[in-house]
Amino acid sequence: MRSDEPGAFPKRIAALVPPEAIPGTVSGPVRQLTALARGLQRAGTDCLVVVFHRRGQPPSAFAPYLQEAGVRHCIVEDRGPVDWRLASHVGTVLRRWRPSIVQTHGYKATAVAYLLRRLGAPWRWIGFFHGFTTEPLKARFYHWVDRRLLGAAERVVVMSHAQARAFRHCDGRVRVIYNAALALPPGGSPSERDRLAGLAGSLPRPIVGVVGRLSQEKGVDLFLDACAVLVQKGLAFSALVAGDGPGRARLEAHCARLGLEARVRFLGHVYDVDVLYRMLDLLVLPSRSEGLPNTLLEAMQADVPIVATAVGAVPEVVGTSAAARLVTPGSAAALVEAIEHALTEGDLPEVAAARHEAMGRFSLERRVEAHVQLYHDLLEEAGGVRPACVGSPAR
Repeated sequence: MRSDEPGAFPKRIAALVPPEAIPGTVSGPVRQLTALARGLQRAGTDCLVVVFHRRGQPPSAFAPYLQEAGVRHCIVEDRGPVDWRLASHVGTVLRRWRPSIVQTHGYKATAVAYLLRRLGAPWRWIGFFHGFTTEPLKARFYHWVDRRLLGAAERVVVMSHAQARAFRHCDGRVRVIYNAALALPPGGSPSERDRLAGLAGSLPRPIVGVVGRLSQEKGVDLFLDACAVLVQKGLAFSALVAGDGPGRARLEAHCARLGLEARVRFLGHVYDVDVLYRMLDLLVLPSRSEGLPNTLLEAMQADVPIVATAVGAVPEVVGTSAAARLVTPGSAAALVEAIEHALTEGDLPEVAAARHEAMGRFSLERRVEAHVQLYHDLLEEAGGVRPACVGSPAR
């Protein structure tokens, strides 16, 4: 029996989320989900966040973050890439919670929901697709599985119209819901703030930075190539790389080969992003592929000028405005030209005004309203018809 009758606004939903990709950090999708859960609570819907936690890893950073935000949550142990008991444990949690709708985030949550639905679970399923990484091969396989199994969900939510094209096989069940521009999260230790303050006072201006996961699809290697050319052209600047990930050692070696050790600092993961953005004169997003990067919204929120590749939802966020300088993805030469123009021209008034205008379209209120409408439409579907089979995702 459902906790809500079809057509009613859901009183309870659940969200399944994977372990943190980098232990000790709270991911952008979890920050977005937490803000959404609080907004839904104000609208009359309780959300239970079910966090998978890999056995042997440090305690999840998600749990204290959700606790502090006042969002109901529970931890379910995940024993590895193939853990058949995980679905059983999650199924027990969901039977007790009795949600009308279950949202999934990430391939493991998708696989669990798919299996439970095949076993007759009564709730409706909304699968969220946040994008993918291009390395290693195992990760690409998991994302392929994710896209394939999401074809069985009643709705698939993506971050951009570009991503929606990968789900053409879902026949009208795909919805684009943009991330919200959230307030920059507090965090960081006094020692980290002191370290950043020391850097801000000692590095030559202007300071150019990239912020995000250090993996192939983020294009940080292209940013380093562009920095090398800008140095050869005699442009004065300092560069920061904030973030961590599987590509860090390779990128640091690439930086050394280019002779950029005196210009580029690798900061690792930065918790106090508010201080970080205040240090930057220009943010560069050199990604080869994206969903809707939270870094883009954070930089606009912090009023930092931006150079970004035209991938994923980035052009949709910027629109036809001058909120960011967009360049062709995969081209270090295009980054060189855009960075040089941005630093020599400064932050033009019309560019700053365009950033402020764009922010109004990405409020948390709009994101909550979009989810409320999604839930309403899904529960109103006559008979709650489920997809008959899993389609093959477009490549």
